[in-house]
Amino acid sequence: MTPEVDKLYEEALAHLEAWRLDEAEEGLRKVIEMDPEHARAFNKLGVIFARRGDLRQAEDCFSQAVTLDDQLASAHSNLGNIYAERDWIDRAKASYERALALDPGNPTAMHNLGVLYRKGGDIGRGVDLMKQATRSERNRLRDDTRRDPESRRVVRIGLAILIVAVFVIFYLLNR
Repeated sequence: MTPEVDKLYEEALAHLEAWRLDEAEEGLRKVIEMDPEHARAFNKLGVIFARRGDLRQAEDCFSQAVTLDDQLASAHSNLGNIYAERDWIDRAKASYERALALDPGNPTAMHNLGVLYRKGGDIGRGVDLMKQATRSERNRLRDDTRRDPESRRVVRIGLAILIVAVFVIFYLLNR
């Protein structure tokens, strides 16, 4: 990948995050035009089609992403979502399980697999997977916060404000 492709991809992701789907699609198509083997771009293009309700196009994009990079856990998970939406339960489970094999703590795949088990009558296993997904998501958010200097700064400021507030309340109550 070139820096230009990386920049276009990041811009497309920003559009996608803001739900500016047309702009995101345009950017991702440019990325794919410049790098036809950009699996992550195909995966995100599939997300756009899924958000628009075009499951066939979404499936095609996710399948292409998996073909280009069979190790891309998010593409397997997204493909599982399409299969689940179509009630192709066995395919959906297989896709979620593949995503979890590649990324064992993937909270989305774990949660969605839990939902399938619950719907299928295995409530205990479904609830267990959904609880694991919640713990995994919490751990990932905590780890992301620890790695990001801006997040750490915000947490420190928040703690300082909380400590000051406790002291002020304690002072006022003991006057």
